[in-house]
Amino acid sequence: MDNIALGTNTELTDDQFYNRDEDISWLKRFLESTSDGSPPTIMVTGIRGVGKTVLLKKIKKELDEDYLVCYIDLSITSGYQKGELTEIGIMNEFYDCWMKECERKGISTLFKKILKSSKRTLGLREIVDIAGWPLPIPQTEDDYKKLSKFVFHLPQEIYEEQSSLKGTILIIDEFQSIKDLGNALKPFIWFLRGIIQSQRNVAYIFSGSVTSTDKIVTEIASNEGAFGGRILTFEVPPFTKETVREYLNERVPSLIFDEKGFERFYKCTKGVPFYVNTFARLLPKGIPLNDDKVKMEFSNSLTFLAVHFMNQWSRLTFQEQCIITKLVDGPLKRIKIARTLNKEPGALSASLRRLQDRGLLKNENGLYSITEPIFKAWLEKEYEKKGIYPYRTI
Repeated sequence: MDNIALGTNTELTDDQFYNRDEDISWLKRFLESTSDGSPPTIMVTGIRGVGKTVLLKKIKKELDEDYLVCYIDLSITSGYQKGELTEIGIMNEFYDCWMKECERKGISTLFKKILKSSKRTLGLREIVDIAGWPLPIPQTEDDYKKLSKFVFHLPQEIYEEQSSLKGTILIIDEFQSIKDLGNALKPFIWFLRGIIQSQRNVAYIFSGSVTSTDKIVTEIASNEGAFGGRILTFEVPPFTKETVREYLNERVPSLIFDEKGFERFYKCTKGVPFYVNTFARLLPKGIPLNDDKVKMEFSNSLTFLAVHFMNQWSRLTFQEQCIITKLVDGPLKRIKIARTLNKEPGALSASLRRLQDRGLLKNENGLYSITEPIFKAWLEKEYEKKGIYPYRTI
């Protein structure tokens, strides 16, 4: 029987999880140094769908017995979803996550200690009950500064009060969402850096659907960034051709590829687990799959494979859509894009920045290009079918 995960699954069973043994070993080896008072700060990057979240949740599960591990996806927080992400909102998400993890692990006596500590050390005038635990509410700028330090120092305090723990670990997924902080981004990153450097038993993982050249990575991990190049970086790679072949043979033996058919499958999916799983589920089983058959099935499956990008496309401005369509045939410099749109180069700055923030475009050595081949393939198909790009939909 075929045994393949849904492409959208972010948490897999042990039976569904495949490969990544070296990646898990590498990350766990550094994270376990937290118990020795040498906690790492790690940046995990990679393109969307490559399996970062699945990998991190697997690591969380394996370290859960000895460590208090807090996992936060910033992209699904209410503040980000409403376009209202703030430092206070992020701070509350961190606090809420730590409290839930403490409750899950049965560290119930900690809540009263936190309440007493909040009143004594912060001097806040209001403390409310949120889902069964105390949450100090800042009323002034001075309150906010005190509360920020309290929340961010909390995992170290939890470790010091719980002798059974080897350390605490905070995983911040889709960290590129903090770009929504705007002008407050740099001060927030530098504040967080100061906190991290003062903690001896708290490890941090920043993970996001970005490449190593993304601006937010530069802000944090480059030599000129907040951490001055002292952050460990790890880019989760797509599966190799041989890994995909072994995976399909083991998990979906009903797919009958000839050699060229498999070559086409790998070229279409690029070894990205989301596309591998989704396309493998959509392909017909028990019949020969040659190059032409796989190519045809890929074209027919594009609306399923590119659904995330189709949703993003519908939310773009007309100018942003036009910029992308000019790059379907290949990378261009900004001045060339501007000429084809009869615009001044400076008039494209905001749109280009937003498209990069959304992960739809990348800029390498001054050349802008579409980040995702699947997105590009969907646009090409739409143009071939209709003679025009889908600028507007009903």
